[in-house]
Amino acid sequence: MRYTKIVFSLLTLLLVVSGCGTKRQYFEPESVSGKLSYDGSLPGTIVDAVRDGATLSNGQVITKKGLSNVVLPEKFVYLTEDKGRYVAASKCGALQIVDANKKVLFSKECSVSVASAALKGNLLALVLGSNELVLIDINNDGKELMHLKQDNVYVLDSRIAAPYFLGDLIVFPTLDGKLVIVDEQSKQPIRDVVVSNEKFFGNIIFLQVLGDRLVAATKSKVVSISPKSINFLETEVKDVIVLENRIFVFTKDGRVILANADLKTLKERKFPFATFAGTIYGDFVYMIEKGGYVIATDLDLVSTNVYKLPDEIESHVFTTGDTLYYKNHFFKLNRKQ
Repeated sequence: MRYTKIVFSLLTLLLVVSGCGTKRQYFEPESVSGKLSYDGSLPGTIVDAVRDGATLSNGQVITKKGLSNVVLPEKFVYLTEDKGRYVAASKCGALQIVDANKKVLFSKECSVSVASAALKGNLLALVLGSNELVLIDINNDGKELMHLKQDNVYVLDSRIAAPYFLGDLIVFPTLDGKLVIVDEQSKQPIRDVVVSNEKFFGNIIFLQVLGDRLVAATKSKVVSISPKSINFLETEVKDVIVLENRIFVFTKDGRVILANADLKTLKERKFPFATFAGTIYGDFVYMIEKGGYVIATDLDLVSTNVYKLPDEIESHVFTTGDTLYYKNHFFKLNRKQ
């Protein structure tokens, strides 16, 4: 009886403590410069999005060039595109390359799902959900030219970076936080760069090359690699933008860090409780905030304007150079304010 009372008291205490938990706080701008309305509708709703494209419910694809006429096979989602060839995969591991006329150029059944892909000429680079790195010759019956097994991973961040063809090199972002650099000619790895070694949600979420500089990120660290140096920035990463001589890092706690190419912080702005869902950049940087706002700032983080969206952001968002796509709508953002 005594033990029953102790257990009951502990349960009551837990309920009281959980009931007094911190209430989630939301971004509230000091002022709103205007309201934005959608410019048009899409032929379907966005059901999946990766950094370079999105898949609609009717099978059509949006790429960085805008809405495409290509229609993917049923239950397939877009991974990447190269010169009118679209790479798509299903959750069960089926992979296809199709053209704009639905012609199947290549197909393969993988033992596990495909996490990300890149295509160049006859070479198809894959990162599998099992953290295996595969290089395939699509012109030779899908012959595997390379197959590297990395450490096992169990929990992933949904933002998964794709491989990158860089001259005579192929950069593979692994699901355990490394960059594996492979020589395209020998098909052999020549260098590994450990960005982060976290056990959970440690995959590479961002990978971009600008000139001779490679920038990558996990959820907790950004790395900038040049022929002269390797530099790191540790922070809770939500998104990254790489420009010619500066890098913008957007954090999970609503900060925007402006850094130079070597990740030395030049300036920082804080938008309390802002949750960034996407970014657009040109003459200005536009941050899509999940509460239903667009935060616009100049490239020096000096001036800021906030605009109200028609809806809160509750599902997939995809952005191109000047357009925001959300659900089955889109609108254009002016480059000049």
